[in-house]
Amino acid sequence: MIKLQNIKIDDRPGNYLPSPGLLNALEVAYMLKRPLLLTGEPGTGKTQFAFWVADQLSRSEGFRPQPFVYNTKTSSTAQDLFYNYDAIAHFRETRTGGSGEAAGSDKATQDFIQLKALGLAIANAIGAKGTGLSPAILEKSQVSEESAGSVVLIDEIDKAPRDFPNDLLNEIENYEYEIKEINQRIKIREDHQKQKIIVILTSNFERNLPDAFLRRCLYYHIEFPTKERLFEIILRRLDLSPDDYDHIKSRVDDFFLFHEQPGISKRPSTSEFIDWMRVLQNDKLLARNFFLDGRLVVDDMLPKYLPILIKNKEDLGRFIIQ
Repeated sequence: MIKLQNIKIDDRPGNYLPSPGLLNALEVAYMLKRPLLLTGEPGTGKTQFAFWVADQLSRSEGFRPQPFVYNTKTSSTAQDLFYNYDAIAHFRETRTGGSGEAAGSDKATQDFIQLKALGLAIANAIGAKGTGLSPAILEKSQVSEESAGSVVLIDEIDKAPRDFPNDLLNEIENYEYEIKEINQRIKIREDHQKQKIIVILTSNFERNLPDAFLRRCLYYHIEFPTKERLFEIILRRLDLSPDDYDHIKSRVDDFFLFHEQPGISKRPSTSEFIDWMRVLQNDKLLARNFFLDGRLVVDDMLPKYLPILIKNKEDLGRFIIQ
């Protein structure tokens, strides 16, 4: 019989724990009005940092509480970061006469344009009235009437074709873009409006980014957390009592034995450690030792919990054989 149960997961942005170095990098990027490029092992919190920044600035600086997110794909183009024009829907509407407009008219075209991520951030920084965009675009894109701040997250930019970052050089430096289908350029002209946009990019360095693009960014590498920092992270993520603290420290030690195992091909990440701790807490097994004298304790319980950390067949066999 299958027995399923849910675990309450607290992923509130306020629980994120940024390092002092990461905060310093953000502050310098903001002063210089430059994008902040973050690298680090998968699962070290690069993406979550953008959500934390938006949450924090929404409380004090009037920013949107969540970032505008663009998830980079291998087929991404620079236009995708600013707006989307649904040419297929426009064609169908024109053929059926549903829009009531002449084919190719500006008004009909505008009905099929929606701002995305950085395009939305720029429009919001200007304010709806100042953009000169049609009510159809503004309403569909939900651009605020007055100037408003926002964080833009361009996630895993290294997945994009090499031309993608190069095509953004002018747009991302001057906060401007053109909607070519209606021959209209949206541009920030006031310095105080530029202060309402923070751009955060993440990269796993699957491929190198162009030098010209890197020169326009500030860079920060998020190191894999130490044992002490991982302990602090889990205290924020789980509802724990002081009686659990010693057990948590022991599980951190166990995790590092998994992470530093010689020959392992896919090392477990911080996010996988958090998931592991959530399940152990739910099953009331925070006190369970997974290693004894540096060797894995192999028993009937191991197969349930080991796959949370180990995601490779060969690695799984390496641990279980012990």
